[in-house]
Amino acid sequence: MNDHLSIETPEQVELNYSVAGIGSRFYAAMLDTLLLTLIVVIGGFVIVSAVVEMDDIFGNWLAAIGGLVVFALFWGYYMLFEVTMNGQSPGKRALGLRVIKEGGYPVSFADSAIRNLVRIIDFLPFCYGVGVIAMLMNKNWQRLGDLAAGTIVVRDSAKSSNVGTLPRQEASAPPRQPVLPYAEWVQPELLTDAELEAVRMYLSRRATLPPPRRHELARKLAFPLVQKMGGDARVDYEKFLEELYRLMNQTP
Repeated sequence: MNDHLSIETPEQVELNYSVAGIGSRFYAAMLDTLLLTLIVVIGGFVIVSAVVEMDDIFGNWLAAIGGLVVFALFWGYYMLFEVTMNGQSPGKRALGLRVIKEGGYPVSFADSAIRNLVRIIDFLPFCYGVGVIAMLMNKNWQRLGDLAAGTIVVRDSAKSSNVGTLPRQEASAPPRQPVLPYAEWVQPELLTDAELEAVRMYLSRRATLPPPRRHELARKLAFPLVQKMGGDARVDYEKFLEELYRLMNQTP
């Protein structure tokens, strides 16, 4: 099996991840199941109490609606958190795991919806039996839902850095350097369309990345551009990319 994953994005930026295995994903799923069960039990108690107080017609309708709500909770629980918490449910967050696209990008609403609809099949016959078999049969530990949605569960680099499992260069951000007068040497006209798109993609997605990864990607993107333009190596890479993109958009 493959415990490490290297992804080269369309912007030719290499991203390195540690793929989450069955053990950590099992414990994350167990925590999520416990929390979800607690929510369902409380909600079910409220619904049953309401059904008892109503007559047969309204009680039957409420029971049917309650069943739909329970199904929506089991399906929507993971989807809600994965979309709003950048690929993490409470259980995954506690174990330092995250769902990402195979290309290294954050999961979308559609991706999460697909992987969690297929979760019903993965769970069969019980305790994710089908899912475990699927994970054992592919190199990136993907269950059927992951294969259908094109997603991978990885160890979150921000969480991992707290326990010393990241490589040294990713464990801490490079020291900030004073911002230099970019206007004296930045030449936006030297940028190719591919380089501009890579800068734009980084600036639009950096907020979703943990700080060590964000700084590392900024360095990989900015360093060759600084060299091309004959700039100072002490440049603040993130500020440089921001200013470069701003100046490029002002170029007629």
